[in-house]
Amino acid sequence: MPDPLLPPPPVPALPSTDALAVASYGGELLAAVERLIGPSAKAGAAAALVAEMDNIRLALQAHDGTRIRRAVGLWGRLLGRDVEAQMQAEQLAGQLDVCLLRADDGMQVLQRELEWHQQQWMRVDAAVAAIDAWAAAAEAQAHPAEPVAQAALQRRVHHLRGLARLRQTEADQLRLLHAQGAELIERYQRIRDVLLPLWRQQALAQRSAGMPAELAQAADAQARIVDEVTAMQARLR
Repeated sequence: MPDPLLPPPPVPALPSTDALAVASYGGELLAAVERLIGPSAKAGAAAALVAEMDNIRLALQAHDGTRIRRAVGLWGRLLGRDVEAQMQAEQLAGQLDVCLLRADDGMQVLQRELEWHQQQWMRVDAAVAAIDAWAAAAEAQAHPAEPVAQAALQRRVHHLRGLARLRQTEADQLRLLHAQGAELIERYQRIRDVLLPLWRQQALAQRSAGMPAELAQAADAQARIVDEVTAMQARLR
């Protein structure tokens, strides 16, 4: 369905055979497209959410010095980065609920971004359809007799078709970002609502049973959380 903010092709498509008029064919449409689509929205909510999830991952490893040392590697240990990572993990472990609150805020920002993505690609789709319609209308009309006007028309139609394809690529990228963000939200909700409560429950049960701190890590739930965070990080690459 045509967007009411985008003008339909004129009838006839080329009311003038003047080369200058032909060269500016579709100008009012392109101006309307720019007004409809507007500037790009700020992005970055996905990266911010994943960064906060990495803080949560590190917090869960505060009592797992072996994993931390393995993560920084030999060179990192020589540089003392394992000690820094251990201190950071212990600090984050004491702020786990704060990390979750920040992650919740990040998820809400990402959800708003996803809503904008969906609205924006619908506008871009409408723009692509309108530009193609204008190009088709010009192609269907008898070409001007003057060679200069004919060449101007060919260039203009080629330009319009090229702009339509660029806009289509933009819409495809918005759909990809939307799918990426939706997957990140789904993974975060699984961590927050299922895996993290399970980790807390297992850790509490192990401590109640008098197990040593280094064993009371609810290893299975923790490993699943780490896998989810790793998958979230990979999704952004």
